[in-house]
Amino acid sequence: MLRLTSLTLMIATLTLAGCATQDYVREQIVPVQTQVGELRDRTAGNESGLKALDGRVKTSEERIAALQQEALARAQAAAKATPAPVPTFAMSTLLSDDRVKFRNGHAELSAQAVGELDQLIAKLKTDNQPVFLEIQGHTDANGPEDFNQRLGLQRAEAVRLYLARAGVPLARMATISYGESAPMADNRSADGRSQNRRVQLVVMR
Repeated sequence: MLRLTSLTLMIATLTLAGCATQDYVREQIVPVQTQVGELRDRTAGNESGLKALDGRVKTSEERIAALQQEALARAQAAAKATPAPVPTFAMSTLLSDDRVKFRNGHAELSAQAVGELDQLIAKLKTDNQPVFLEIQGHTDANGPEDFNQRLGLQRAEAVRLYLARAGVPLARMATISYGESAPMADNRSADGRSQNRRVQLVVMR
């Protein structure tokens, strides 16, 4: 009877240990494995995305031109729903970090950025023609992707607000954030990240 009781206790102990082990695996190991798998998938996706970008866009000039075409396509698609004439590309201005100094993680316009915008405003007033502007905000790849998406929009909105205060009608401007998704340079270097912190203004007539 004693042996049977001991055997029963051993079986119960092993069963409990097995349950505890299963609980530990379920609560601790599985989530970690899931996170590792998601991270691996995301890394693979980023690498394939970068390879695709490298295949399509060889230079920063090509990236600027591609973003101009995307802005023009959006404006033309919107114009089809109205009696307004279909817009055409007029010019593009780039507020890049190496000239206007968007601080890492911030959206405030520097004195250099304001100077660049003042030149654009003066040109628009001289031309004296109705225009439509798409203001595109970009970031480097530091920080979470959703934060960079918001930061890109904040940078674009800071530019739009400055232009509006200078007299450019709000209805003639649109903002969009590309976040970290459209880099002009390699984010692994400080110089590359500096180039990727930027706002691109596409002017259409």
